[in-house]
Amino acid sequence: MSAMVNALGGVEAAAPHRAPFHARSAGLSLVDGPDVLRVDVADVIQGAVELLLATRRLHGIQFSLELPEDPVPANVSHRRLQQVLLLLLAHAADAAGGQGVRVVVDSPDDFGDLPPRFQFHVAGAQLSPRELQAVFLSPMLVGPLHRKLARARELTESMGGTLAVASDAREGLTVTVELPAPGMTSW
Repeated sequence: MSAMVNALGGVEAAAPHRAPFHARSAGLSLVDGPDVLRVDVADVIQGAVELLLATRRLHGIQFSLELPEDPVPANVSHRRLQQVLLLLLAHAADAAGGQGVRVVVDSPDDFGDLPPRFQFHVAGAQLSPRELQAVFLSPMLVGPLHRKLARARELTESMGGTLAVASDAREGLTVTVELPAPGMTSW
């Protein structure tokens, strides 16, 4: 199931099994409360998009969200994952140059061999080889446009995940994040 977010900030087609952002209590929890360590990646992505739409940060950007029907479990910090997603969404919006951004979420397998994964495809963006190398060294070595990407990489690695970046002149920029595998869920 996928949802399209139009340039005016509205959702054209939402996943039927997802509750609206304002109806979920997890998004409205206290900051100093305990952190959730088992999260649904698709819900966190949807909440991050809705938050940035509400603040008009994504105004004028066409987003395509491709979410699976089933929950995408991950054993990571809800707050840290939300920070990573907000950074990646803001980076994608800045780098898109008026073109669309596609976010694809893949579920882990039932045996825990394949981790949960999501990808950001930004059609109009590119990284030079020097910028690409700097993203993996330090956020301070990257220019202001790609600093959010470097910070997201640091946060992803602090959760035990990986962030990979591929830049192609024809296909644009693809950022792939793999989170730690949640373990066996079908046994």
